[in-house]
Amino acid sequence: MKLEEVDFISQNIVTTELFGCDTSVTNVFLYQERYKISSFVKSEIFFRYYNTTPNHTGFGFPVPFKSAPEDYLKTALEEILNSENPRFCYVSENQKKLIDACLQKYFPEYKINWETFRGDSDYLYLQSNLADLPGKDYQKKRNHISRFNRIYKDNWQFKTFPEENIKNDILAVEEKWFNENGGNENSDLQSEYSIIENAVHNAESLNIIGAVLYINEKPSAMCLASPVSGETLDVLFEKSVSETAENGSYAAINKMFAAHCSAYKYLNREEDLGIEGLRKAKLSYKPEIILDKYFGSLVRK
Repeated sequence: MKLEEVDFISQNIVTTELFGCDTSVTNVFLYQERYKISSFVKSEIFFRYYNTTPNHTGFGFPVPFKSAPEDYLKTALEEILNSENPRFCYVSENQKKLIDACLQKYFPEYKINWETFRGDSDYLYLQSNLADLPGKDYQKKRNHISRFNRIYKDNWQFKTFPEENIKNDILAVEEKWFNENGGNENSDLQSEYSIIENAVHNAESLNIIGAVLYINEKPSAMCLASPVSGETLDVLFEKSVSETAENGSYAAINKMFAAHCSAYKYLNREEDLGIEGLRKAKLSYKPEIILDKYFGSLVRK
């Protein structure tokens, strides 16, 4: 996918039923080299992923254009059936049902043996919960914010992007985080660094928003996000330097940025990759939806 195609596709697809981070055109554009994603466009757009594991290889759910015919899914499935490796991946529960119904109606000789991997599931939170941290469920999070305020008092600022020209400060946080976490010896972190640079430098074309939290006048935490749909925002990255992370800067920028994003109902904070500590952290913010994703091959009955 080329940069100039992102805006056209984003403006012309039907996104009302989309919640997953992999259905964000911006996310697909940024990660297309890392995950060898190719796109196919007819009356709909769908993406094909190539990875080292079967559950990360195959076609994503075909997303219709606003002018797509009612049977767009049938057309897409015909294309996939004729492909070399007819597989699906990153398909939500609702999308899975639509595919199965279409197969039963038009291609009854085929079926998909669906599987799911918990590490692929996205965590969706109510924007209002992350912004307000209400009730006893969020008492520990409010304690983190209290600790942050107690330590730093009024010696912090929160600036949003692109309203403020803070590109260099976003990248400064990423660079420090990268160095603190041994990025020079880690190819995945090097790839992520390049992706963040790409996101920042092409933010307008990619419809990216973000923020920086300054502590003692230094950029100390940052986040970047892009819309999945009119009601769901995908939080692409959130980083903090270690010096302030232990004093609550992650909790602070999470809350401040959520408050800034009141136009959205949900904030998608993506998957936990099967990492136990990351899963525990994501669950601690009480997700409204854990969006499971499915994968499987088309086979003859």
